[in-house]
Amino acid sequence: MFNRRFLRIKVFQALYAYYQDEHANRSLHEKNLTKSLDKTHELYVYLMAFPAAFRHFVSLELETQKAKYIPIQSLITQLEALYNNKAMILLEENQHLADQIKHYKCYWNDNKDLFKQLLALLKKNEAFAKYATKSEHTFFEDKSILLEMYEAFVVESEDYENYLEEKYINWEDDQTVVYTQLLKTISALKEDSIGNFLAEELNNEDDEAFLKELFKRTANYEEELTELISAKTQNWDADRLAVVDLLLMRMALCEVLHFPYIPVKVSINEYLEVAKLYSTPNSHGFINGVLDKINQELKQSNKLNKLGRGLVE
Repeated sequence: MFNRRFLRIKVFQALYAYYQDEHANRSLHEKNLTKSLDKTHELYVYLMAFPAAFRHFVSLELETQKAKYIPIQSLITQLEALYNNKAMILLEENQHLADQIKHYKCYWNDNKDLFKQLLALLKKNEAFAKYATKSEHTFFEDKSILLEMYEAFVVESEDYENYLEEKYINWEDDQTVVYTQLLKTISALKEDSIGNFLAEELNNEDDEAFLKELFKRTANYEEELTELISAKTQNWDADRLAVVDLLLMRMALCEVLHFPYIPVKVSINEYLEVAKLYSTPNSHGFINGVLDKINQELKQSNKLNKLGRGLVE
């Protein structure tokens, strides 16, 4: 299951695109919003497919080194350590992952240069240097070095970053949540892991339902929500408010009024955090002030219909 802030950001982006589209087709934007979750899951599968592809590259490099007239034994030892990595083999042999890779066509084709770069980064890695000198490894050690490989790419390779940005337009927004889930998946692997150990919950039905409802209700109640905001910003015409700020306030108020099981404070705080990412430095205080005034007025007029967990102050 995705965290709710991630889902709110997805809806915010979809609504922003919808309102900026001069010939907006609402149903099309709603469909694209749903597809965006599937693209996030595809990105996760693509990154999970990486170890098997890299292991294939290592096998070819190993053959090349062994065939040399004067082979470099230290390099052969490093390559053999990677090729025999039990965690990588486990991922490569898992049928469910293979089916997911085939379904999404998540193939790491023509990435020899990227794989060479990773190999070069690993050679400079202290943890890998210690790992490669050992003749045998525990499964925990194999997992740890696999995580080290991902870390080396994420932190140190600009080419890897550029490659994923080019391949997945959602990379910049989705990378944190996808990597978090990927690290959880690999960390949870056991030597006898079989069947489906992937994070299927990335396509959770509750997430999709929340996504659709927030989009629809924010759009459906646009006029009502805008009037509430305009009443507390007399010195600002709605047309003069920053588009992002106005949209974030509409979304927050939509949750406050039309999502009874979400506490008011949770909704407001979440959109203040989103404002830090997508709006101006001054927007946080402005949005907070407006939403606080509206919230107090809604309380006094008993217009808040919260239920269950939504009653939490």
